[in-house]
Amino acid sequence: MNTLKFIDNKEIIIEILHLAIDYLIGNITDEQTLRSSHKYGFQNADDFLLVIRIISKFYKDILVKCEKLTQFSCITPEMSRLAHLVLSARYPELRSNLEHWEFLEKKNVIESFVWDTRLILGDSSFGRNIHQLTTLVLQYRHIHIQKELYFEMNSVILSDFIYLLENLLTR
Repeated sequence: MNTLKFIDNKEIIIEILHLAIDYLIGNITDEQTLRSSHKYGFQNADDFLLVIRIISKFYKDILVKCEKLTQFSCITPEMSRLAHLVLSARYPELRSNLEHWEFLEKKNVIESFVWDTRLILGDSSFGRNIHQLTTLVLQYRHIHIQKELYFEMNSVILSDFIYLLENLLTR
């Protein structure tokens, strides 16, 4: 964290603070952060990742625990002012992301679904046994655990399922 004290370019500090917020909300990964370390003048990519993680945790503590910016001892007064400006600019985005993660901790959330329809043109018991099968895969997440749920249904059950979903959405 002390390495930020030696950066005298305000634009680079602001970009690093924005990058820490992007890291916090999941817009960038560890690998992307490591690749961008040399762009900001860091010789050691791991040090840069550590700085980004510390600043991200710092911002998260501010949001969750309602701490003040001045409680972070490694920040100079100028950097504290810049950190406050970046926080003010990105606050709505951080707040909505925090609410999203709080919701994920309490509920299962469907992230996506995939469906596939097949026409079965007979089987081994009867050649004229033609029917339609639909496979539905729901991908959902609870906290950090991603799961998949598979359904296979015929057209009658599929129609009932769609009717049920439409009724739930109208409520």
